[in-house]
Amino acid sequence: MRARRNDFVFCRARALRASVLRSVVACTAALVVGACHNGASPANELALPRVPRDAARFEIDLADDSTATFRPAESRWLRTGMYAYAVDPNNRDALVARLRLQTDDGIRMTALVTSQVKRVNTSHVLLIPRPNVPWYRAPRFWFGALTGGFVGASAAILRR
Repeated sequence: MRARRNDFVFCRARALRASVLRSVVACTAALVVGACHNGASPANELALPRVPRDAARFEIDLADDSTATFRPAESRWLRTGMYAYAVDPNNRDALVARLRLQTDDGIRMTALVTSQVKRVNTSHVLLIPRPNVPWYRAPRFWFGALTGGFVGASAAILRR
């Protein structure tokens, strides 16, 4: 009788060890697969930047070796230090250069060329993505909050 009980305990301990071993192997395999995920690599860093479709387009008025000058028009959200991309509209918006906005005199802005594929000229266009707006400054948030408050108050009044 005693031998059978020891065999049962031994088999149970063996099953527990096998279960733990399977769990460790599964976790290790998951970590290896996750670590081998193809993230950013040097080849991907050289790829074209992902410029949003709604990026503002500006015509270049004057271009020389290292700068491009353009008129920002009514775009009050432009600030010095922002990045811009010069593209060739005749070549399906192929990337020509990356620029950084430097000076603003109220009428014109000057952007410094930081890297280029080919020389920037006046036939190219500047694409400047809009900066992200915090949720509490977005008009859409306040419209939704006021509409939801109005609907909720109306439902509470009608329920009485």
